Amino acid sequence: MRNEWNIPEEQTKKVKRTKIFISLTLSVIGILVILSQAIPLTKSYIDGVIEQARVKLMKNPVPDSYKAYIEEEFAYYDPSKSYFDNLEDRIEGLTFEGVYTYDPTTNETKKIVVDTQYGKDMYLSIESVGIEDIVIIPNVESTEEKVYDQYLKRGVAHFKGTPLPGDGGNSFIYGHSSVESFFARHQNLAETIFTRLEDIDIGDDIYIEKDGNQLYYIVRKKKIVEPDDFSILNTQGNKEVITLMTCWPLGIGTKRLVVVAERY
Repeated sequence: MRNEWNIPEEQTKKVKRTKIFISLTLSVIGILVILSQAIPLTKSYIDGVIEQARVKLMKNPVPDSYKAYIEEEFAYYDPSKSYFDNLEDRIEGLTFEGVYTYDPTTNETKKIVVDTQYGKDMYLSIESVGIEDIVIIPNVESTEEKVYDQYLKRGVAHFKGTPLPGDGGNSFIYGHSSVESFFARHQNLAETIFTRLEDIDIGDDIYIEKDGNQLYYIVRKKKIVEPDDFSILNTQGNKEVITLMTCWPLGIGTKRLVVVAERY
């Protein structure tokens, strides 16, 4: 059967199918174009909301002279004074009397020592995340914000009352993390170097130089904990470990990023 233009019916159907295909193709292209604009706009909106939350939590106690040194506003998130107050209470309740730990260098057990008089700088390196010879300040009084803030200008801090690296038990070390936009421009700033902990993996090596000797550790755990979780101070059986902590998410700091590494 033919239509008034004498075009075969099959050909007419083919033209219709072609038109439908073209229409669908153009519709898909249109949708993709809209999405290509909508997705960045949505992301921008979400980023803006997050940024507003960051501003509310932002800590900016750095002296003007230091701001001038880095030539721009500096912002980081504090590991939390109230958190350290609670840790201090837990530390005061810890006792290492009669507690032994395994020393992998001698293959023997030894007593855990808490040397609160030690005052020599130690140095931390984690090659996998680009941390190299960052100063660890020992025995930092961590319940006084003004005290630990000044030490964290130089690097990271060892929490006074926990064993030093190499002395057995669980040595607790902490540092600041920064907002991502700041860290992207200042990736090697000692004060916020623990921002790099987010990229650490289980099995990575950690090295600490103390008194001219190298202490070797391997990452066994990486976890996010609530700000009222103080279990990070617990000893890990008879193993000698270091616990590294910073705020998480980076730039928000509502929780804590914790990395536990075992000496070997």
